[in-house]
Amino acid sequence: MTQYCRYCCYLCVGNGTWCDKQGREMTEATAKSPNRCHDFCLNPIDTFAENEKGHSPRIPRKKQCDGQMSLF
Repeated sequence: MTQYCRYCCYLCVGNGTWCDKQGREMTEATAKSPNRCHDFCLNPIDTFAENEKGHSPRIPRKKQCDGQMSLF
């Protein structure tokens, strides 16, 4: 799953963008880009309130459809 700071429960937005767990301020562009943070805790509600549907991860695809023959 791709992690974004905007869907982390430790991110606070208001007068600035602040991460409570790491204790540092970040830019809005950094919070909206994918990352590999070890302190990530999923919160399905978007912090910036731009995505009304919330976080919905992609459904993994099957490698082969049922009944389909393999060429190799």
